[in-house]
Parts: sequence; C-alpha cells; structure tokens
Amino acid sequence: MSSLQKSVAVVLVAAVVSVAAMYVGAWWMSFLAGLAIGAFGPRARFGIPLGAVVGLGAWTVPLLIAHAQYGLGPTATAIAAIMGLSGAADLPVALTMLVGALLGASGAWLGSAAHAILPSRRLSSPPRGEVGRGAQRHDRVGP
Repeated sequence: MSSLQKSVAVVLVAAVVSVAAMYVGAWWMSFLAGLAIGAFGPRARFGIPLGAVVGLGAWTVPLLIAHAQYGLGPTATAIAAIMGLSGAADLPVALTMLVGALLGASGAWLGSAAHAILPSRRLSSPPRGEVGRGAQRHDRVGP
C-alpha cells in the first residue's frame, strides 16, 4: 500500500468513526480522529487541515440531520437569547461547528507533533555512522 493510499484510508476511517461516535454521544472522538490523522496520515501541512475538516464534518452532519428532522431554529434562537444576542440564531450553530473544527485540528496537530517520536519514523532514518547531505565531517584536521 502506497503512502497516499494509507493516508486516504486513515482519513476516511477517522471521518467515519468520528461521525458514528457523535451519534452515541462521544463528542470527544473528533479529537482522537484528528490525533490518528496527524500520527498516521499525511504530513502536518496536510494533516492538520484534514483533521479540522473531519472534525467540522463530524459536528456538522448530526446538526444537519437534526435540523432536517426537527428544525433547530427555535433551539438556536433560544441559545442565542441566552448568550445575549437577540435573533442571531446562526451564531450558536457556527460556534458549534467551530468547536468541531478546533477539536479535529488540535488532535491532528498533536498527532503530527508526536509523529517524530513514533518507532516507524525512527526506523526510516539513516544509520548513525553515515554522513549524508548537509552533514559535516569532523575527522579532518586543519582548514
């Protein structure tokens, strides 16, 4: 399996698990899905935004389904009134989606930071005695 296929598989599994977990009340699984994406998925510059997208999707899909079934307008309006915003029902929904995106992104960030200390990462580095590009040799004497 190539690196790209592995990354796509990790992101898809993380997204499915994260959305499924939201239906059983495990809202924190977006963080763990992001952690898996960061640790086992693509590089950090791609993994962190992908973690944010997975978290956003995991928190948005249940909102959309609940809105289609029950209509969340009155509930969002009541939450906005509690927040002191009269008539701004879209702000609580946007903040809820932001929480999901931040959970996924922070998990992916932590996973990509931990990626450097995973055993698979250490095994792929060159042996200690080799001199690679950019390394300096210290066995010469003089200028």
